[in-house]
Amino acid sequence: MSELRIIGNETVRKLLDATISGGRISHAQLFSAPEGVGALRIAIDYALKALGAGEEKMFSHPDLHYVFPVNTNKDVKKSPVSDDFLPLWQKFVTEHPYGNLADWYAMMDIENKQGIIGKEEAESIAKKLSLKSFSGGYRAVVIWHGEKMNQTAANKLLKLIEEPGERTLIIIVTDDAGAVLPTISSRCQKVEFRHIGQDEIYDCLVRQYGTASDTARRIAQGADGDMGRALKMLSGGSHEEAFPELFVRFVRHAFMAKKRPQELNNLLVWASDVSALSRESQKRFLEYACGVFRQGLMNNYGVTELVLPQDFPAGFNFGGFSQYVHGRNIADIYRELTDAQYHIERNANSKMVFFDTAVKITRYLHAKPV
Repeated sequence: MSELRIIGNETVRKLLDATISGGRISHAQLFSAPEGVGALRIAIDYALKALGAGEEKMFSHPDLHYVFPVNTNKDVKKSPVSDDFLPLWQKFVTEHPYGNLADWYAMMDIENKQGIIGKEEAESIAKKLSLKSFSGGYRAVVIWHGEKMNQTAANKLLKLIEEPGERTLIIIVTDDAGAVLPTISSRCQKVEFRHIGQDEIYDCLVRQYGTASDTARRIAQGADGDMGRALKMLSGGSHEEAFPELFVRFVRHAFMAKKRPQELNNLLVWASDVSALSRESQKRFLEYACGVFRQGLMNNYGVTELVLPQDFPAGFNFGGFSQYVHGRNIADIYRELTDAQYHIERNANSKMVFFDTAVKITRYLHAKPV
């Protein structure tokens, strides 16, 4: 893998390389990483090195297999498995080295459905790993977003982990290690990745992408350690550009609704607009909202050195907004936003979820500070 493509987490990557050179490869590993740090590409690179192969064998090595969340679309209408999507997968891995689940779902064109790793997938992998290695060395499988395994698939994978064949390597990549079945995660060697440093993102944008210094600095500050997000901000190809405007509409209507009940109609329109986004973008908006409230809290309590610059629509006074975020209401606001994420993840009616969340937060915004 080219070092120019993936930045950050150099210490972890060197430690991984040392396990290969030292012959200490654990047969089951859990790569726990936040979005946008390129953990999938690092996992593939590691698997290729264990197989003694180069990057050119990424999609052609007979002993390297991939598992990832899938669902039906216009081309695959029944019992989808990863092998049905391999051409798309190759395109995704190649073109999106820092890609996330939302990028993959958009490429599969599965609309608002959630991807899963099901029983058929686990059976396919068990069959592949039961075969002898073509090269006489390791057999490897990279499981991307292992938290998307259903119970049946997880139980079958558990058997493979507990009774691995000789020279077998299973790498599970996840951005939510807590959602991986505990019986699986407890049997894996855990490898922790961190967000990419702001300076590293800045340097990458300037050197690799020829970005102007001021623009690179602004993007690096807003990317929150996510290189994938930084590249989307650079290209303008992300729903996240609409998040500041959606957030401002949300808090304005929610704040005014206490004295002007007619603002509830505006909140309903707002909820409809947010629900038009993809499910993954809806969840990312809720994460973004949590981040803005957190920034508001820090600004209110004078921790301004930790407050990142934000590009809000003209007329929005962030300082004034911050005065309404304090110790009496921040926990309640966070709870409502995280509850909304939970329900969106489980395919609840998103319009109703966002409207209900906004109405509840209306009350908390008017709570008196301690």
